[in-house]
Amino acid sequence: MTDWLDDGVLDEQYEDGSNLAARQVLHARFSTADRSLHEWLFDQFDLPETADVLSLGAGQGVLWATNADRIPAGWDVTVTDASQGMMFDAMEALEDVDREFHFDIVDARDVPYPDDSFDAVTAHHVLYHLDDADRETALAEIRRVLRPGGVCYASTNGEANLAELFDVASEYGDLPGPLGFSLENGGDQLRAVFDDVERRRFDDELAVTAPEPLIAYVLSLPGFDPSDAHELARVFRERIGDDALRVTKDVGVFVAR
Repeated sequence: MTDWLDDGVLDEQYEDGSNLAARQVLHARFSTADRSLHEWLFDQFDLPETADVLSLGAGQGVLWATNADRIPAGWDVTVTDASQGMMFDAMEALEDVDREFHFDIVDARDVPYPDDSFDAVTAHHVLYHLDDADRETALAEIRRVLRPGGVCYASTNGEANLAELFDVASEYGDLPGPLGFSLENGGDQLRAVFDDVERRRFDDELAVTAPEPLIAYVLSLPGFDPSDAHELARVFRERIGDDALRVTKDVGVFVAR
């Protein structure tokens, strides 16, 4: 079983946006939802027209690029990631957006901003990358930089996410272990820091009609060998058949105050 919390694995996986992009293509092409996850995540915001927002682990900045024309003029958004390569990708993705963003390289375990600096903090698909002790530190940091009445938005996956894809992949390599911060266990962790925690699930499913994006997703994971691409293609084609391979999406967000 691959240890995704190993610093070497994380550094390799997120040195730049290539692995993340391979996974995003699968969701973008074959989602059956009426809107993208990034649009849905933006819909969950309940903030005033003037607000300071810290985006932790923002990766390539897709949340903000996707919703660029929906961001209120009065929001001051700081886009951060622990990876310098990801920050360069985010800066490039947002350079043509007609508004100003702040960019910074930030480790969620050591947020370099004063107490009570932000009205909202997003930590989307971030907290499960940390071990238990580091995640506890990160949550304390999020609470610290939030103003009284501020909100944390933390998205993650559930245990059933992409079950059909991982069922195939498990024959060719080591899968990631159980998530330390999931839709099932994340609420209790947040309640140790926040008074009010709500879990919201995104209604979605993938209907995959081509094997290539499935193969690219699998090969983007640590520990999988490109030499297995041909065999993966054969198996995924069988699963797709004459229609589509239905793949479970189990994803959502915690809203914590």
